Amino acid sequence: MKARSPIRLLLPLLGFSASVFAADAKPVATVGKETISAADLTRRLAHIPDFQRTALAESSEKLKRQVLETQLVPELLYAQEAERLKLAERPSFAAREREILRQAMERELRAEIEREKPVTSDDVKHYFEANRTRFETPRRIRIWRILIDDEALAKTILTDAAGVDGLKHWSQHAREDSLDKATQFRDGDLGFVHEDGKTDAPTLRVDPVLFASADKLADGELVKEPFKEGLHWAVIWRRGSAPAITRTVAQEEGSIRQVLTRERVEKARQDLLAELKPKYLIALNEGLLETVHFENDGTAARQTEPRAVHAAPAGSSLPVAGERGTR
Repeated sequence: MKARSPIRLLLPLLGFSASVFAADAKPVATVGKETISAADLTRRLAHIPDFQRTALAESSEKLKRQVLETQLVPELLYAQEAERLKLAERPSFAAREREILRQAMERELRAEIEREKPVTSDDVKHYFEANRTRFETPRRIRIWRILIDDEALAKTILTDAAGVDGLKHWSQHAREDSLDKATQFRDGDLGFVHEDGKTDAPTLRVDPVLFASADKLADGELVKEPFKEGLHWAVIWRRGSAPAITRTVAQEEGSIRQVLTRERVEKARQDLLAELKPKYLIALNEGLLETVHFENDGTAARQTEPRAVHAAPAGSSLPVAGERGTR
């Protein structure tokens, strides 16, 4: 197999494939062993959004020269210098190249899935019906609740909360008297409660009697009398409500297509890895994992590669490393 030129290896890092700078009979510019053709310049110009073209130059002729002199030529100048410094021989370069190839492979895999297994309207409808609860939110009521053992104390709490500085007295009773230690320091706030006792917090469920009692009140209204919640007494304050929300297939189609495409790409990725492992994975020495050392913060210990200091030729616009950084 023919060895790849370090310049050709560096070009993907600069955002271009090697084919962009293919040899041309009449190159617009020649940089070392590489050339820039008119087709190369045309392709680069085609990828520049209209608003950026206007910002770069006031006319098409100036734009072509600007892109050539400030983008294409400098990229190949860097590539030539990288070859002189043998950057392609550094381990970090190989790691970067592998990462670029991995990203390219995943883009290719996604394009193949979108081309050969596109998400259809029927797929979207089936997913919507199978996951309807994700797209529908029932009516909810926000409830503050203080839970106590003493009915007389419960009535006192209601009297205090309904009087002057009611919110202040309620907060004090919640801190000092509530049996629910999880909410006593946030005014007994249970958040939005659903009719079946679910709340917007996945790990919190309450007795459905709370919703039923709060449902008889208006937003901002205190319950008139304490009521039994299990073995205890509860007093509640309805702090607000949220109406039911129902979404349609049309409203969710875009997000559903993204989910289904992502699932299919991930399955294809796992299938491909399962196919490639027996083909390319020669050895996996798990015992050697014990020799991998980590710093206290969990990052792998590594050595920084030394940077070669070099001077740019006279008249060059390339950056020069100095005492205060690159200029």
